[in-house]
Amino acid sequence: MAERVVLHVGTMKSGTSYLQALLFADKPRLAEAGVLVPGAKWTDQARAVRQALAPRQGGSRPRWTAFAEEVRAAPGTAVISMEYLGPAHPHTIASVVEALGAPEVRVVVTARDLNRTLVSMWQETIQNGRTWTWAEYVADAQAKRPLTGAAPVDRRTPGGTFWRQQDLVRMVSDWSGVVGAGHVVLATVPPPGAAPTVLAERFAEASRVALDTDRDVTTANESLGLASLLVLRRVNELLAERDLAFPAGQALRKRTLAKTVLAARRDAEPALGLLTPPWVREQTERTTAALREAGTRLVGDWTDLEPVDVPGVAPDDVPLSDVHEAALDAIAGLVAEQVRKRG
Repeated sequence: MAERVVLHVGTMKSGTSYLQALLFADKPRLAEAGVLVPGAKWTDQARAVRQALAPRQGGSRPRWTAFAEEVRAAPGTAVISMEYLGPAHPHTIASVVEALGAPEVRVVVTARDLNRTLVSMWQETIQNGRTWTWAEYVADAQAKRPLTGAAPVDRRTPGGTFWRQQDLVRMVSDWSGVVGAGHVVLATVPPPGAAPTVLAERFAEASRVALDTDRDVTTANESLGLASLLVLRRVNELLAERDLAFPAGQALRKRTLAKTVLAARRDAEPALGLLTPPWVREQTERTTAALREAGTRLVGDWTDLEPVDVPGVAPDDVPLSDVHEAALDAIAGLVAEQVRKRG
């Protein structure tokens, strides 16, 4: 039985892809030190956790069952990193913790400032097939922000989707309610300009896992330029009109079109920018105050959660000719990828 399990549960867009790549790159050395990173690759963890989070409805969950058995058989520490765990319902959290069967469970929540997160999360929703405009996304995130008496989140709405993944107070509270507040640690993403190793060092301290934080890793979670994002959003609309709403064609539209073809244009396009709105500052102050009042354990600094202006432009500032060029490049890139695959 594993003596200790570390669960890294997000939030989304808080350096999770980087930390996951680092964990698996360091997997052989960690194994020698008695630390299991279960699964041959990170997608094994993702698939297993998705089964754990899915309603059971009497069916079997073979990936999750085998995964939990691997963790229980580990003699030392096991580390699981999957941001989908963060917003899980308390009943599901309890079920996951029970299945892992460790005497000690340590939960690490990584978090980035709200303004940068807004920009990154809209991009992620577009890459995941959504069709909300940037203006719709920001407006609904404001309308549904927590700690203001807003209605419960609805995953079908932009704001509901955002806050389900980014309500730090609820996330920390729900996990603390199952494993105990003393076993939940918040690690903040440092401000822009900090070396990636700073986040790795903070994660190592929060998890008490001696990572090789100097290891150079790359991730596949590429960002897109704004013209490409506008193209992809429109593609999502057109596919939905053809009864091919996401996840139909997920591999082609996300892995090939977004992550391969359009990501290659990033340096040639302006990025999405956002000057910090007043409501983002207000929400940050409320969130930080609630976490501090709850006695949340912190690695990093509370000031890291203060919103940071994101340099870039608004969607309306992108010339239509740039969007057309990105669309043509997308068509050519998709054709080229298919030709290469067919030899």
